[in-house]
Amino acid sequence: MDSTKKLIIPEVEADFTLLESDPLKFSELFDQLGRPASLEHAPWKDFTDKPDVQFRIAWSADNLLLKFNVKEREILGSFTKDLSDVYKDSCVEIFMSPEGRDYYYNFEFNCLGACLIQKGTERNGREVLSQDVLNRIIRIPSLGTDPVHSYHEGLADEAASWSLMLVIPASVFIYETIESFGGIRMEGNLYKCGDELETPHYLCWNKIETEAPDFHRPEYFGELWFS
Repeated sequence: MDSTKKLIIPEVEADFTLLESDPLKFSELFDQLGRPASLEHAPWKDFTDKPDVQFRIAWSADNLLLKFNVKEREILGSFTKDLSDVYKDSCVEIFMSPEGRDYYYNFEFNCLGACLIQKGTERNGREVLSQDVLNRIIRIPSLGTDPVHSYHEGLADEAASWSLMLVIPASVFIYETIESFGGIRMEGNLYKCGDELETPHYLCWNKIETEAPDFHRPEYFGELWFS
């Protein structure tokens, strides 16, 4: 049976004036956008830790709006600069492949909003997008941008929470011509990881069936439909 998920991404009327004047309020209001989806799969037997990760995604004109809400025992944010190994920290990711393309973009962000974006057809030989491109993305981390490392013992529901709101303009997809996201079809997946946490974990939205953790597997992408 085909287990590929489909995500319908709605259009919203975003208040970009509020985004400029009170970004934290902008992020807070985005939580009112219907029910969130979740990263429900932790498919690798050697990595069974499963933080609670939910996300909401929408579009407004030529901007992609994405917010992750995370609850995990250990929070690590060591990288404060873009183009760093953010996947080693508490990290959320979205990989997207525009319809008809054999390549995909990987967007990776740690809990401080530090970012890495690459483009290519597979894990190896990927093109790293420039700092100029990364600067176009607005990031609103609930934890701020200073380094952080905390650990919370106890039950999973006693874990600490953090969020990351992202406003990604279409111009970041530098090999596409996107005037509006309306009606666009893509394939993709969303992830949560933390390679250098005390207990590493690897979560995904659309299930990946490989022996070891590997997010660079476009054959396991789900469908992303912009309404």
